[in-house]
Amino acid sequence: MTSKKTPIIKRATLRDVAARASVSVMTVSNVINKHFEYVGDETRARVEKAIGALNYIPNATSRRLRSTHEFSVGMVIIDEAAAFLSDPFNTEIVAGLSNHLSVNNYSLSIQGIHPAHIKETRLFSGIEIDALCVNQCGSDSSRRKNVEGLLARSIPIILLEETLEFDNPNIAIINQDDFTGGHIIASHLLSRNVKKILFLSPLLDWPAIHARKKGVLAALEEHGGGAKLDTCYCSRENFSATQDAIRNYIRENGEPDAILGSNDRLGIAAMRYCQEHDLRVPEDILITGFNGFESSQYTNPTLTTVISSAYEMGQYAGGLIIQRLQTGSFSKQTTHYPVRFQQGRST
Repeated sequence: MTSKKTPIIKRATLRDVAARASVSVMTVSNVINKHFEYVGDETRARVEKAIGALNYIPNATSRRLRSTHEFSVGMVIIDEAAAFLSDPFNTEIVAGLSNHLSVNNYSLSIQGIHPAHIKETRLFSGIEIDALCVNQCGSDSSRRKNVEGLLARSIPIILLEETLEFDNPNIAIINQDDFTGGHIIASHLLSRNVKKILFLSPLLDWPAIHARKKGVLAALEEHGGGAKLDTCYCSRENFSATQDAIRNYIRENGEPDAILGSNDRLGIAAMRYCQEHDLRVPEDILITGFNGFESSQYTNPTLTTVISSAYEMGQYAGGLIIQRLQTGSFSKQTTHYPVRFQQGRST
């Protein structure tokens, strides 16, 4: 007697549903996981119809794997400053990230690490996280080494303001166009016929600051008018350290025609120094900043600066993380946010 073989029935997959409904796998995942805020009513109805037609049943193993998610994300800021969240760029990034995660029922844990203490730090000790966001200072080699160490956790990582490249599917990079910002603001100063520009920079290695300076140097080279760029390094980014650095520079080199702060805090500290030492802004000296956060509007005169999209970058990072956790891959591994010039009365 010949026994009949039980036919093998192929189960429908997420991709099958997506193809039938003519939508992305991520859209199907959003419908299944009830993230309806990302899906229009018509699209949702089409997906649900495809699920019914294909008799799609979510894979039990996948459901168990999803249930192991902690719905928690870590944010690591590698910075020498103890008050690392006093940096407006960090606070804007964290605010955008936290707000996007919280409305999607994810929590955010933040950890600041001094570069010298990375080896001894037990990252998020006792806290299970699904993904990491990282903003770090340091040389190219040290930053690469840090990232390689973090990859050992086998969770997705988003690097913010990172100029290095990583060929790893677990890494996505979100930057703003700091090079173009530096080029725009230097070109603006050169259009005012300045001959000597002082670039104020933190002593710490920040890849974004290097990119801004490269943009400034490119503008000077294109201008070809013999303008000179000097760099003054501030031991810390606080008010007194910046003023000390400017004072020492002017004592040894004389007054520049313009001071270009590599961020708004440095630009504002420079403005205060000049005003307290009888240098009129902009009549005697031009001053600019970078990032365009609200504090740049509180100065008198208002600060010429470059507007950053730090808050939006944080929001986007949150969305990218959730998409990665739902679908298993980043939809985009490198994103560049544009910047824009804002004219103030300081130039």
